[in-house]
Amino acid sequence: MTIDNGYTHSEQFRGDETMICEHEAKDACFSKVSLFQHLDPSETALLTSLLHTRKYNKGEVVVQEGERSDTLYVVHQGCVKLSKYNESGKENIMRFLFPGDFFGQDSLLHQKPHPANAEVLEPSAICSINKHDFDQLLEHDPKLAYHFLLAISNLLRETDEWNSSLSAMTTEQKIAKLLLYFHTRNHAKHEIRLPVFKKDMALLLGITPETLSRKLTMMQTQGLLQVTGNCILILQLEQLRERMEPPVRSQ
Repeated sequence: MTIDNGYTHSEQFRGDETMICEHEAKDACFSKVSLFQHLDPSETALLTSLLHTRKYNKGEVVVQEGERSDTLYVVHQGCVKLSKYNESGKENIMRFLFPGDFFGQDSLLHQKPHPANAEVLEPSAICSINKHDFDQLLEHDPKLAYHFLLAISNLLRETDEWNSSLSAMTTEQKIAKLLLYFHTRNHAKHEIRLPVFKKDMALLLGITPETLSRKLTMMQTQGLLQVTGNCILILQLEQLRERMEPPVRSQ
């Protein structure tokens, strides 16, 4: 999708707001991405010089569905929602992305249009690398192609496992699974600051926002968690995990 000035949506925001990735080595965006964790120091330095970083505000769109580019994006800070709309205009949420997650691999490898919208859900920093620079990195480390294949394979496997497990779960189990997912990805101890609207959580789980609110209230009454605005304090982590398990059938 192009804007009237002839640039794609992402290109329109490039320029002074985009800078060379200047993260410290211990906090580099790619240090959280399995794809790049095998690089030696010289390759790490090259990658750092090729990456660019841009900060986004809540609600900004990184790329739009159908937009063409040749760029791979890596979430360094914050949270991003991948979604698309059907012909009737209903939103379908595909994934929530957290630090270390990447998107745009189809555009990077095949220059295909982006299959989904990428919307920033909270103030975020996102790093990017274009195909020309990525190919340059491949020349220095051919093993990167293998690691890239593994990363994409793992992504597809995780997506399939998520979808198949949700289809067999009760509503309460779905909510418990999503809360535990946020808990793990945010590296939280007990409190989860939800980066998404409850309506988005409901969309991902295939339930109504009213059902989600009702179930959260029920789980709070049961002493599993405490809900305050967009923060959820998990009071009984192990019991929440047990809620995801199917009931044991008597012999």
